Amino acid sequence: MRNLAKLQKGEHILGLTNVVFEKDKICGACQAGKQVGVLHPSKNAVSTTRPLELLHMDLFGPVAYISIGGNKYGLVIVDDFSRFTWVFFLHDKVEVQEILKKFMRRAQNEFEVKIKKIRSDNGREFKNTGVEEFLNEEGIKHEFSAPYSPQQNGVVERKNRTLIYMARTMLDGYKILDQFWAEAVNTACHAINRLYLHKIMKKTSYEIQTVSVPYLTRNPKSSKFAPKVDEGFLLGYCSNAHAYRVFNKITGCVEVARDVTFDESNGSQREQVDSHVLGDEEPPCKAIKKLTLGEVKPQANQVQDNGENEDVPSLSIRVDPHKPQDDQDQGRALGDNQEQSQDQENDEDGPIQHQDQLPHPRVRQTIQRDHPVDNILGSIRRGVTTRSRLATFCEFYSFVSSLEPLKVEQALEDPDWVLAMQEELNNFKRNEVWSLVERPNQNVIGTKWVFRNKQDEHGVVTRNKARLVAQGFTQVEGLDFGGTYAPVARLESIRILIAFATHHNFKLYQMDVKSAFLNGPIQELVYVEQPSGFEDPKNPHHVYKLHKALYGLKQAPRAWYECLKDFLLKNGFEIGKADSTLFTRKFYNDLFVCQIYVDDIIFGSTNNFFCDEFSKIMTKRFEMSMMGELKFFLGTFLCQTKYTQDMLKKFDMENAKPAKTPMVTNGHLDLYGEGKSVDQKLYRSMIGSLLYLCASRPDIMLSVCMCARFQANPKECHLVAVKRILRYLVHTPNLVLWYPKGSTFDLLGYSDSDHAGCKVDRKSTSGTCQFLGRSLVSWSSKKQNSVALSTAEAEYVAASACCAQLLWMRKTLRDFGCEFSKIPLLCDNESAIKLANNPVQHARTKHIDIRHHFLRDHEAKGDIAIHHVSSENQLADIFTKPLDEERFCALRSELNNLDSRNVE
Repeated sequence: MRNLAKLQKGEHILGLTNVVFEKDKICGACQAGKQVGVLHPSKNAVSTTRPLELLHMDLFGPVAYISIGGNKYGLVIVDDFSRFTWVFFLHDKVEVQEILKKFMRRAQNEFEVKIKKIRSDNGREFKNTGVEEFLNEEGIKHEFSAPYSPQQNGVVERKNRTLIYMARTMLDGYKILDQFWAEAVNTACHAINRLYLHKIMKKTSYEIQTVSVPYLTRNPKSSKFAPKVDEGFLLGYCSNAHAYRVFNKITGCVEVARDVTFDESNGSQREQVDSHVLGDEEPPCKAIKKLTLGEVKPQANQVQDNGENEDVPSLSIRVDPHKPQDDQDQGRALGDNQEQSQDQENDEDGPIQHQDQLPHPRVRQTIQRDHPVDNILGSIRRGVTTRSRLATFCEFYSFVSSLEPLKVEQALEDPDWVLAMQEELNNFKRNEVWSLVERPNQNVIGTKWVFRNKQDEHGVVTRNKARLVAQGFTQVEGLDFGGTYAPVARLESIRILIAFATHHNFKLYQMDVKSAFLNGPIQELVYVEQPSGFEDPKNPHHVYKLHKALYGLKQAPRAWYECLKDFLLKNGFEIGKADSTLFTRKFYNDLFVCQIYVDDIIFGSTNNFFCDEFSKIMTKRFEMSMMGELKFFLGTFLCQTKYTQDMLKKFDMENAKPAKTPMVTNGHLDLYGEGKSVDQKLYRSMIGSLLYLCASRPDIMLSVCMCARFQANPKECHLVAVKRILRYLVHTPNLVLWYPKGSTFDLLGYSDSDHAGCKVDRKSTSGTCQFLGRSLVSWSSKKQNSVALSTAEAEYVAASACCAQLLWMRKTLRDFGCEFSKIPLLCDNESAIKLANNPVQHARTKHIDIRHHFLRDHEAKGDIAIHHVSSENQLADIFTKPLDEERFCALRSELNNLDSRNVE
């Protein structure tokens, strides 16, 4: 506009007359094409009047290198008044909430002032329900920067940049491994607080914050006879003590010490981790990746001593791997005397150095006093060789591979996986699974390697498991296999056993059968190919004839079950009448119970002596791994917190906005919902993960089952409903199914229905749950098979389903020595109760499927006693329809689905 006005005024364009241009008028097209960000002017005044009045905070990461404490993120907090900076290191973003709570409480206590406001960006680690609830309780205001405007949070953003620049400079200047980045950032933070002057106040942040001037002291510890220090390099400063944090190049450990003398004359542009720390082998980052399980424990090596004419084996000691410690609180003090240093190495199994020079005479005297030199294996001059020194360097790699190969060629390149495959083949040989024969003129089944990392309940990789499986899809029925059915324990059976053990106050134990299927003899004639990578060089075209089952064969589960069942029956155990995976044995007034789930065995007894006896007989017959008290069954059970967190991370929902209920009150879904079709594979994966979580989370049973009905053609509205469930799990990740002690052991059932609740076909939804005392052991939410013409009919069908489950449970509990009659079945519909009590057929009830009328028979026999319960006390209501938050939370608590942090 301005240019056109100039052209008109100067008469540079003919015919451009009588045109008026409005000054400063905004042109929408110009703004769309040339809009720029608004300037953020610098601030030359301090807007706060005291420390902790305003805190700026931000999170940086994930860093490409995991720190020596196992962390990937850094949380930076800056005080607006003093510019004093705190930095914390985290392994995961979810830790921000707890760190903020602890920091704010401690800061307010130490400085004796209240925090008024905090300012952060809109990241989910800061903007979530947990943080907001804590701030509301403390009366702290939370300010946010505008979206995509980091300049509004510039105080901490610039501090982040300064810290990272300084840390990068220190790492490069001293040629330190990148895994020390957290130590470098911590040191930079320490220096900034004590060395940089405030731009306006002309004082250091430390002086403004603490009203005291920082000071430095040096007090080298004197020695009597010999040097009492080790060489190392400075990492930083201890946050909880007036001391330095030093990396000891001799022991390879991070240590905290006050008595440190600095040599400033040796320069910095050289590698600070000397090669003698690692011996004469490869650098640790390379060597650690080549270590196998067999090399964790050092073996005696033949070492040639320069001063002797014969080979003497060096000393081999046992070394336990150190656990990763926090970047702020690890290590021990330097400057201890030589005797204490040796005791520390023995007590902590720490790394021991190589020494190529002659030892100090004082060392030899100490050895002679404590241990005769003649009894020491190996040369004292050379020292002790141990790979444990690598553990302090190894970026906290496990001595197992953390990667799962996708192909056998990849596994053959990794020594850890080669060892795992060899262990699997050793099991075959030990169990006499097969024998090498010439290739027959019949079907030969292929084999395949499957690689999995075994984890503990904390998700830490503990073992590499290589499994050789048969390609069972190539089997021919009648030739390679016959019957394939094998019973598997129902989850209700496991929960009944846990409830029984809780009521009788005895412990349950778990043991796992190693390579269970390799113990089951097979009757069919089966041949398999030789495993890839382990073919017999003399007979490469031969095949293996199987004598026992192999994983992947269709008859393998059945063969193992028959083998285990025969063994237990021979030892006096009785098989369950209703559950063929339950085995019991009575000893006068004591009862031993054993539940089988494929190769996992759960057992317990009212007398602990019989548990020990059972362990002995099982260990004699099978190769077992005793896992002790039941805590970690089938991955997770009753408490699936870790599984929940992993699932949220898998579907990128860990930072989603929390929801207080799994489904909105009007959340009935339609087959022809709004929106486009979504990825069917992703949708089914979500449903499958959530269904497994229902093993200990009855609160999501209804919502998951409703969403599972639309797996054939999921729409956007269905995906939104599933994500709503995941958001609810973000809000309640710690819910567990709690079985209390001291309650009665009465069998009780609830049944309810939602008449015509399904929008697609107007069928009703049945909801049932069964208790043993106060322990919820079974529940279901299922759409009925036919359309109910009335509420009474829908309630009657639901009660019939609940009756069937109660009768099965009663028959199972007989094997435990428990008898029940007139089991209460609670229903909130009077018409359904009358219908069950009245044996006369009516014109309006004759259309009800005859299979549902067995409820009348068992009511007449006295097996079931159906009673009325008010709608407010109907616990099965949570399995039939979406509820409001207050009602939902009340029923969830009645089901003993509680937060694990509140359960003692």
